[in-house]
Amino acid sequence: MPDLNLRLNRDMLVVAPLLTWQQLDEDMEEGECLEYLNILDDELILETYRRYKLAGAQCVCTNTLRANRTALQAFGLEEALVDINQMGVKIAKEAGFEHVIATMSLASEEVLLEQLAALLAEDPEAIWLAGEAEAEELNAAIEHIKSQTDLPLIAAAAVDGVTEGADIIYAMGASLNVSLNELRNLTQHYKVPLMVCPNPGTPEGATKIQRNIALNNLADAMADFALEAQTLGAQFVGTTPGSLPVFTGTAAAILTGMDVTHWGRGK
Repeated sequence: MPDLNLRLNRDMLVVAPLLTWQQLDEDMEEGECLEYLNILDDELILETYRRYKLAGAQCVCTNTLRANRTALQAFGLEEALVDINQMGVKIAKEAGFEHVIATMSLASEEVLLEQLAALLAEDPEAIWLAGEAEAEELNAAIEHIKSQTDLPLIAAAAVDGVTEGADIIYAMGASLNVSLNELRNLTQHYKVPLMVCPNPGTPEGATKIQRNIALNNLADAMADFALEAQTLGAQFVGTTPGSLPVFTGTAAAILTGMDVTHWGRGK
C-alpha cells in the first residue's frame, strides 16, 4: 500500500463521500445514530464502501464523524465510543481502499483527544478534523491533535484568519458554483495541498437529463479548478457510485495533459 505522505502533491487521489443515510438507502428514524451502524450493521457500511471503491475512489473516510462523547450522549451511546470508532476504522480497512482517513468533529480538548485515541488505536493513515471555526478554536484543536500523532491532518480554512498546522486544507463550501477567485485566494494563503469538495447534489425530482447536465457542468468546473486555480476537486459530496466515474475520468483526462494533482497544486 502506498504511503499517503509520499503521494501528497504527486498523485491524483479520489476520496469517497462521507456516508449519509441517503447513500445507505436507509431512512433515518428519530433517535438513530448513523455512526452506531458500525456496530449494528457493519455489512451495510462495508457494502456501501465497496460500491465507491468499484467506482474509482482510492480513499475512504471512516463513519466516525460524530462519534465523540458529546455527540453520542444525545443517543445514550457514550459507553460505546471506543467500539464505534475502532469499528469505523476496521470496516474502512476491510473495504480494501488504498488509504483510510479517520474523521472527527471539532470539540473540546478532552472530548477531542478521547475520540482521537480510539481512532489511532486502529492505525488510520490520516485524520480529518471536520467543521468550520474561528482561527483560535480551530488552531487549538489542530495543536491538540498534532501533540498526539504525526499523521497527515486535514482541516478547514479558518473563517476569520489562517489555519495553522494542518497538512491539507479543506475548502469548505466548494460546490458546482464555487468561486475560482475563492480558490485562488486560498492558494495565496496556504502552501499546503487543498482538498476541494465539488457537490453535484441529488435534487428530488430531477430528470436523468437534468442530472447529466449537472454532472457535465461539474466536470467542466473541475477542469477550471485544475487549470486556473491549480487545484483539483477531491471528495465528491452527494455523489453516487454511478456518477463518480464521471469525475474520476475527467480528472484523469486533465492530468494527462498537465502536472496537476488531486491533493495539491501543479509543480
